[in-house]
Amino acid sequence: MQTDMHYYGTYAIACAAGIMPTAAQIIATAAEYVDDSNVFNATLSDGTYLEAEATAHHPVDKQNIDNVDQRKIWVPFHFLPGNEGETLEEKLICRTDSQLAREMIEHNLTFANSDFGLEIMGITAHVYADTFSHYGFSGISSSVNRVVPETIKLNNIVSQNIENYIKDKFNNFTDKYIKGQIADIVGLGHGSVGTYPDRPFLNWNFEYEDGRSSGARENKQTFLDACRQLHRVFTEFTKARPEIIVDGLRREFAEIEQDVSQVIATEGSMEDRIDAWQKAVTDGKIFNNTDKSAIPIYDNTGYEENRENLSTFDREDVKSTSIYGFLNAAKVHRDFVLDELLPKYNLAVIHRF
Repeated sequence: MQTDMHYYGTYAIACAAGIMPTAAQIIATAAEYVDDSNVFNATLSDGTYLEAEATAHHPVDKQNIDNVDQRKIWVPFHFLPGNEGETLEEKLICRTDSQLAREMIEHNLTFANSDFGLEIMGITAHVYADTFSHYGFSGISSSVNRVVPETIKLNNIVSQNIENYIKDKFNNFTDKYIKGQIADIVGLGHGSVGTYPDRPFLNWNFEYEDGRSSGARENKQTFLDACRQLHRVFTEFTKARPEIIVDGLRREFAEIEQDVSQVIATEGSMEDRIDAWQKAVTDGKIFNNTDKSAIPIYDNTGYEENRENLSTFDREDVKSTSIYGFLNAAKVHRDFVLDELLPKYNLAVIHRF
């Protein structure tokens, strides 16, 4: 998924679950920042060395070819394994709303009242939502991810301009990367199909190189399912954090399902889809937005400024920064998935001491 869902959609659905806008913004910012946070380190003012692992790289970053890097980043944060099939490669393929995803949520909700409770909720929302778009692909370089480009078929797009737009995007990606110097990346995740899984309005299908068929991929339906399930998870979160509930804000998902569906069905660029979320929110269609305020524009400068100024903090002061909460939440999530959840199902992709 892209910013329209990971930030704007997450914000809207969090508010629809009754979460106050200021808290929803922190949750949504953390959800989107999973796609922005690269590896970094800093020496604090008291000499403490702070080291943080990335939660993402740019999709065509050469670091993605690194097998260990894939296991620390793409598996726990973007392609949570579904544990279906016979071989390890098959079991590592991401599946929609898997049992492992449910256990990840249950674990992360136990940190609802921690200092990084909102941030871990955002990271949880990102990982969970991605299972509804990234299913059928895995977070390691594998032949099971390879698709025959000529078999990709787009169905039921109303606007010819939009169809040409996304085909041109894919063809440019193919020419530059799939046929280019870092062609190995197409074996990682959904590199073989570009950004098609991330476009909410697409109805499409394709065939894998090994002969499997994708079947009909109804992005509109799976994205709607993601919103429905995020509403459920955010509702569970509010039970542990009643102080962030705003009376009268909440809407049951059944009440907003049609309006959410219409936003998801918006054909257009990411900017067009963001505008659709904004209009639905300001029109009061997603939650009881009495003052008709818009969703705050996604802004990660707070995190980035913290990163740039880490050397001015000591080991105690740094705990009050927003970036510290995100990094703490990311570490808790990664450690659980890699060291507990995957080994529980004999899916350990890395053994860390």
